[in-house]
Amino acid sequence: MTKFIKFNLSITMKLSLIVALVFIGLNLSFHSQINDTVRLNHYKVLASHNSYKKHPNQKVIKFLSKFKKQLGPSNDPEQMDYGHVPLPEQFDYYNIRGIEIDVNYDPKGGLYRKRKVNKLISGLRQKVKDPVMKQPGFKVLHIADVDYETNYLTFKQVLNELKSWSNAHPNHTPIFVNIESKGFNPGDESRFLRFLGFKRALQFDAQAFQDLDKEILEILPVDKIFKPADLKGNYSSIKERLNTECWPLLSTCLGKIIFILEGNNQNLYEQSGVNRPIFVYNPPNGDNTAFVIKNDPVGNEKEIELLTKKYIVRTRSDAGTLEARANDYTRLKAAIQSGAQIISTDYYKPDPRFGTFVVKLKAD
Repeated sequence: MTKFIKFNLSITMKLSLIVALVFIGLNLSFHSQINDTVRLNHYKVLASHNSYKKHPNQKVIKFLSKFKKQLGPSNDPEQMDYGHVPLPEQFDYYNIRGIEIDVNYDPKGGLYRKRKVNKLISGLRQKVKDPVMKQPGFKVLHIADVDYETNYLTFKQVLNELKSWSNAHPNHTPIFVNIESKGFNPGDESRFLRFLGFKRALQFDAQAFQDLDKEILEILPVDKIFKPADLKGNYSSIKERLNTECWPLLSTCLGKIIFILEGNNQNLYEQSGVNRPIFVYNPPNGDNTAFVIKNDPVGNEKEIELLTKKYIVRTRSDAGTLEARANDYTRLKAAIQSGAQIISTDYYKPDPRFGTFVVKLKAD
């Protein structure tokens, strides 16, 4: 028995060594290929959409479905019914290199501690026990009071997860972090919901964006972030940089995290210039435009293809569970054909409830 165990351990160790050597070889081969040829805007990634999100409680989905018409298409419970594994699993097993995080402003703390829809559903807890929800800081959730299940309650938790994973993989290819500043809650559109305790969203102002910068820079070292100023360099603007020298080599951006902002009052963020840690999605031809968002690629393939010659473009291969339920790859095909560098999906792995719909990118 002892000899048999030693023999099997020996085989296991040898196999592990072979796998490790192959992995190292592949990494070396990959890095040697990108060193002198591939620029950051040639790098194409699969991204997850609302990457923090867990599947909603099915009791909530069933309850909200009774009021589908009143909720409107933007709050359709059927389109909320998706979720994701934690970020390290996305990075390690599905090669995700773009994520999206919804940040909700909560400077005093406690604003998002209660989940008001649960007050109307038997058997669900209304208050979140975790004390971090009482503390000041940005909270991470999809739709306040309604679609709140999350792998990360706070933006700081997301940042710490990114830092830990990046430190463990110091030469990883860049990770794009799409930040959406949330400025609208169900409580904003209904007086009746406010009567039930649903909260209005706090709008993002200059102080909110300063606080957002502060959370990032308190957790991530500056040299781990590829910032607007890094792209601008010694030029008068990012526009001049891209017109003159193009994007930096991908090899110089290994191990970096790149933040891009969209959402509520995003223009306030950009008005302060490029000396901040976050890029902003902008229309083409702006002085500081580096990233452009075109979420619907169908019919826009040629436009996106032209934009990618100068900018990094984000698009989506599916939305709101619709493509997964219909096993419809039309949007994915358009996204790939467009050449968009960031393709966002909820289905890097299939949801067996809907079928086999899955989004994968072929290596260039």
